[in-house]
Amino acid sequence: MLGAFVRIVDLFSGLGGLTIGAYQAAKILNQDFEIYLASDFEIACSDFYQLNFAQFINTFHTDDITKLDTSSLERKKVDYLFAGPPCQGHSDLNNLSRRSDPRNTLYLETIKFIEHFQPRVFMIENVPTVVHSKQGVVETAKELLHNRYDVIELVIDFEKLGIAQSRKRHILLGSINEIPSNILERLYNDKIPATLLDVVGDIVDVKSECMFDSASRMSSENKSRADYLFENDMYDLPNFLRPRCHRSKHSYKSMYGRMYPDKPAQTITGGFGSMGQGRFLHPLKRRVITPHEAARIQGLPDWLNFNQVLKRRQLHQMIGNAVPPILSQELIITMESVYG
Repeated sequence: MLGAFVRIVDLFSGLGGLTIGAYQAAKILNQDFEIYLASDFEIACSDFYQLNFAQFINTFHTDDITKLDTSSLERKKVDYLFAGPPCQGHSDLNNLSRRSDPRNTLYLETIKFIEHFQPRVFMIENVPTVVHSKQGVVETAKELLHNRYDVIELVIDFEKLGIAQSRKRHILLGSINEIPSNILERLYNDKIPATLLDVVGDIVDVKSECMFDSASRMSSENKSRADYLFENDMYDLPNFLRPRCHRSKHSYKSMYGRMYPDKPAQTITGGFGSMGQGRFLHPLKRRVITPHEAARIQGLPDWLNFNQVLKRRQLHQMIGNAVPPILSQELIITMESVYG
C-alpha cells in the first residue's frame, strides 16, 4: 500500500512523460508526489524537466548515468522506478547500427539502480525490437532481476490506452508481488481509441507567433504536394509526385501523406515537422502539425511550459521521444488497485 507519497525514480527521463503520468496517478489516488531521483544527459530535456517539476524533485542528475555511483545515493523507499533508455539503437529506422548499437547497453545500466533502490515496481520502456538486440539486453536484465522480482515482458498498444496514435512499446515490468496474469486487460480497461480531431480539434485555428503553436515551414515542393492532396481529396501521395528515390516499389506509403481526421495518427517522431518523415500533413490545413498538436497526440498536458526551449529541432525531438504519460498513470493505478 502506498504511504504518504508516490515516490518515483525516473532515469533517461526526457521531458518527463512517465513522471507526468505518475504525478497524475498520485492526484487521482489523492496522494502526495515526490521525484526522489531523475536523470537525463540531454541538456534541453534536463532544463525542461527541472523547470516543470522543480517543486517535486529531490535530486536531479545531468550526468550520463554510467558515471553515477549508486553508493553515493541515499537508499530511501521508492515505489516506482521508470527507465526509458535511448531506443534509437534498437529502432527499425536505424539502418546503420541496428541491433549492435553501443547505446543498447545503456538498457542494462538501469539494473544497478533497481538493485540499489529496490523499488516496489520497476518498468523499463523501449521499442518492441529491443528484444532483437545482439547484446541480449532484455534477457540479461530478466536473469539479473528474477530472484527478487516477478518479471514479465509486455508490448503496450497505446491506441488501446486511449491515445490518438498508433504507437507500440516494449516494457519490462517487475514487481516484488506477483503480477496479475491479466495485467494488459486491466491496463486497457476497454478504453476507446481517440481520433486525431478528438485531441487537436480545438487548437486547429490557434493564432500564435510562438514556436510551440506554429508549424515548420514547408519547401515549395512539399507545398505543391500538399495542394495536390487537398485539391484531390487524397491522403496518400501518388508515386509520380514523390522524390525519385521513392517512385519505385516501396513501403513508405505514409511518407508525404495527409493525416486522417477520424483515425489515430501514426507514431509521432521527432520528424513530425516534415512531410518527408511520415504522415504529418494536417488533415484540415495545408501545413504539417504544430509542436502543440504533436504534444496533444502524445497525451502531454497543456500545463507543461515549453517557453525555454528555443530551438525547433530540440523541441520536436523532445516531444517525439516522449513516452505518453497514460502508460505510467494507468500502471500505477492498476498496480495499486491490485495491491493497495
